[in-house]
Amino acid sequence: MHDEGDRKMEAVLARAQAAVADLAKHYGANTLGDLDQCAALLKTAREAPDRRAAAIKDLYGIAHNIKGQGGSFGYPLVTRIGHSLCTLVRQEREFSDADLGVVQAHLDALRLILTKDIKGEGGEVGARLAARLENMVKAPG
Repeated sequence: MHDEGDRKMEAVLARAQAAVADLAKHYGANTLGDLDQCAALLKTAREAPDRRAAAIKDLYGIAHNIKGQGGSFGYPLVTRIGHSLCTLVRQEREFSDADLGVVQAHLDALRLILTKDIKGEGGEVGARLAARLENMVKAPG
């Protein structure tokens, strides 16, 4: 027999599960919006060298959220590529135009994964794509 405390806990858990399910349903669209913000920041970094460092710092904040949420919503490949992107943009240094090209490659890959709704690890193609991006981060420029 359930007491009132158990019923309240079950209700709280049910609401939490419904909220997570709603977040998962909208994850792709919301993250595409985040990628649009990243693209705008990248454009600023390219066009306004005096604002490049600030734009990259802001881009890192968004990329960090993308990385953190991907696996939670069934997109571990997004998390892996997001981690690679974060590794690149969290570095405190001068970013060359070539570095910005590597950022663009990451954003393009993330957009492709989300628009094609590629959940999971992405198979062999996903592994090769992520490894290539990770190698670009190891030797930027």
